[in-house]
Amino acid sequence: MNTLRNKALLGLLGGLLAFYLAGCDFLGTSDASDETGLFPVQIDGRWGYINGEGRITIEPVFREAGLFVEGRARARLDGRRGFINAAGDFISEPHFESTLDFSNGLASVRVEGRWGFVDRSGNLTIAPRFRKACPFSEGRAFVLTEENGWEYINSEGQIIRSENTPEFRELEESAFSGGLALIKNHEGIFGFINRTGDPVITPQFSTAKPFSDGYAAVKISDRWGYIDKDKVFLINPRFIAAGDFHEGLAPVRENTNTWGYINQQGEMVIPPRFEEARSFSGDRAAVMLNGRWGYIDTEGAWIRDPEFAEATRFTQGLGRVRLDVGEARRYGYIDRAGRYVWYPSD
Repeated sequence: MNTLRNKALLGLLGGLLAFYLAGCDFLGTSDASDETGLFPVQIDGRWGYINGEGRITIEPVFREAGLFVEGRARARLDGRRGFINAAGDFISEPHFESTLDFSNGLASVRVEGRWGFVDRSGNLTIAPRFRKACPFSEGRAFVLTEENGWEYINSEGQIIRSENTPEFRELEESAFSGGLALIKNHEGIFGFINRTGDPVITPQFSTAKPFSDGYAAVKISDRWGYIDKDKVFLINPRFIAAGDFHEGLAPVRENTNTWGYINQQGEMVIPPRFEEARSFSGDRAAVMLNGRWGYIDTEGAWIRDPEFAEATRFTQGLGRVRLDVGEARRYGYIDRAGRYVWYPSD
């Protein structure tokens, strides 16, 4: 273990020296909170885990390794996939064809071409019978059934549908938030249902996003605005593009090709100047300038200059970044001050 740690530290120092001289993947991008404080890193083609200070806590033995969510992380050795705990041990024999992160105490897994759900001990609680299965949120999961198409189920695997529930089409963002979930009907029109499947906001928008911080971005004609759960416009439609509210700010494009950020009153508080912009997390947001990603704070000041090929939202106090060296993709982590905790490694 000491030899491995020394090798990793030498790689880190060498990477840092070179840096100063030169001036939905398996890792996932979950925003779910987790108490483990562990982060996947790659060393010589194998994945292990570091803590928030950059120290190796689980040796790199995995072919694939995901972020920890609810105390469990997706991992693969040389064969099938499974879930590990914070000690690096599989909670049950890894025998799944594919896996998704835990949410609400359950994780979707694929067995013999069909999806079901396991609990945190690795036991199947909902038998694999779905063609597709999204993560649970607020006790509901969006699944593709063999007979009825897309449906919502509860944590017992029962379909949740009332006489008023519309037919659904597939959605990329199907999670419940504040008791409501975005839906799209067979005509491609967007609305919202509650946990019993009843329409709360009937399908009427050409496109929309799920609720976040009590706001949902919806498109009227060719402009985006934000509504509340009573379908009252909190911010009138005036944006060419709009993202989700997090921590009181949302990325938007108003009348230009660049992104800025508005507050919950619709005021532009960070002027538009970014080619792409993501929602805030931990008072930090990943933004793109000149084809590279960096991070800003809530005042719009750079906490890390744009130099990365990719940058995710902050999770548990760290942001995951990617540097591309030739065809190699190298992942690392920075803290809220913009300092490397783990220099991108391969």
